[in-house]
Amino acid sequence: MFQDAFWLAKKELKHHWSAIALSLLFTVFVGGSTGMLLADSAVKMFEDHATSYNCFLLDLIFLGLTPAFATIFMAKPYLTLQTIKEDPYSKRMAFLRSLPIPVNVLAFSRTIVMFIILLIMSSAFYLSIVFVLIGMSSTFYDFISTGEFLIFIFIWFGYALAVGGINPFIEYGTNGKVLHLFPFIFFGLFLIFILNFYNYTGQGVVEMILYYTKNAGWPLAILSLVMGGFGCYIWNKLLTIRLKKRDYV
Repeated sequence: MFQDAFWLAKKELKHHWSAIALSLLFTVFVGGSTGMLLADSAVKMFEDHATSYNCFLLDLIFLGLTPAFATIFMAKPYLTLQTIKEDPYSKRMAFLRSLPIPVNVLAFSRTIVMFIILLIMSSAFYLSIVFVLIGMSSTFYDFISTGEFLIFIFIWFGYALAVGGINPFIEYGTNGKVLHLFPFIFFGLFLIFILNFYNYTGQGVVEMILYYTKNAGWPLAILSLVMGGFGCYIWNKLLTIRLKKRDYV
């Protein structure tokens, strides 16, 4: 099972190499911008003891965008509304289902692709942040040590893994309409959550994670990674069940 799933994942990644490259370039750009926002937020929080005006943008990036790093978001199906009518992911899965490949292998291969893409994009994102902070000669590292920033990264990677694990299910377990509708639903839920969070705590989520990074440390990062792995496992099981029941005729 594992060998077959990895073989399928490898074929999938080769097929989308140009879209992966474009997604990577966009991720580097976002990472650079995020580095500047983080530098300002750290100064406001730890030196001025105030909430940065950038807190909404930071929360939007980390809560809303980092799970999208689990997709090849510059692939054609994500960039054109023709996907709603043509539904290319369903057509591809229908073809794969016609082959003598077990459903659990198909589902696992989609999860492997998701994880590899998330690892590549997340690495580019956080390395871009690091390079920008170093290039700016930022005071960020006066407040957050290298080890603490690594904890911060693992916390958010665990979150992205748990939430981003839904992407293979959306792509291959639903249809083109859901693929384009889901980001709007997710953004609406984000707004509801974040506005209530601000009203209750008076600060941003990323700022709070920075605070707990210094105070909770590695146990929080390990917990996030465990939850991320568990969430990914659950989404894989749901995709497997969905593929077994879905009618592609």
